[in-house]
Amino acid sequence: MTEACTTEPTSKANARSAKPVVRRDGENIVIDIPMTFRHKYGRKQIVPPAGGEPLCPSKPAAPTPLALALARAFRWQELIETGQAASNSDLARRLKMDQSYIARTIRLTSLAPAIIEAILAGQEPDGLGLNLLRRDLPLLWHEQQRQRRT
Repeated sequence: MTEACTTEPTSKANARSAKPVVRRDGENIVIDIPMTFRHKYGRKQIVPPAGGEPLCPSKPAAPTPLALALARAFRWQELIETGQAASNSDLARRLKMDQSYIARTIRLTSLAPAIIEAILAGQEPDGLGLNLLRRDLPLLWHEQQRQRRT
């Protein structure tokens, strides 16, 4: 018995139906499952028809580079505040990283809460990148919000 997988429904009726259709094709049993494939985050994702439920839960999206940088920043800040690292330069020596990179990353902990929430929700605006945040970060939250909108 041969198996075939297609992304096109075999009939227009199946395309409108949210339920799988079972039929015989000679000696073979064919199950038509209406679905479409979409590319999301560089991967294919199966999208069930309207009204259909996914067969398996989708995996959570991978964290964005901004979200990872925020996590590092808060972790490194915690290490310094709790005394596990004496300073940025001590932390840089331990992690074998450049001290200025550590300092620029830790500055992300002073982001406005609304910006942090947007980044963690994956809703940061276009153009808001790690290089911009590490380089040109105002200290006042209302200035950060204004810069983010422009």
